[in-house]
Amino acid sequence: MMMLIDWLFDNIFVVFILGAFISWIGKRIKALEETVEQEQQQEQQQEQQSAPVLIEVEPRTRRTVKQKQEQIVVSQRTVKRQTKAKQLPTHPLVQGVIFSEVLGPPRAKRPFGRK
Repeated sequence: MMMLIDWLFDNIFVVFILGAFISWIGKRIKALEETVEQEQQQEQQQEQQSAPVLIEVEPRTRRTVKQKQEQIVVSQRTVKRQTKAKQLPTHPLVQGVIFSEVLGPPRAKRPFGRK
């Protein structure tokens, strides 16, 4: 036993190389296991995606027609609101400030000093 310890201390460089090699092999094995697990997960996801999906279709009734009409009315209201939001204010002073910011030099070019 004492001879083994003496040999290890005398050949510390060889021990270091063997330790590094064993560590490298362990990392390779772990990486291979992870890739195999990922491939299995991908295969399971593909199987789940390729499985046929059953969709229940409601019978057509007057109720669904009413729901569609309500959706159309709501969508027209939102369109009107969006067009109002895009219009500029009518007051000339407000329009002047907005256009001066839009058409003026970029904010990065203007100094931002404190007084």
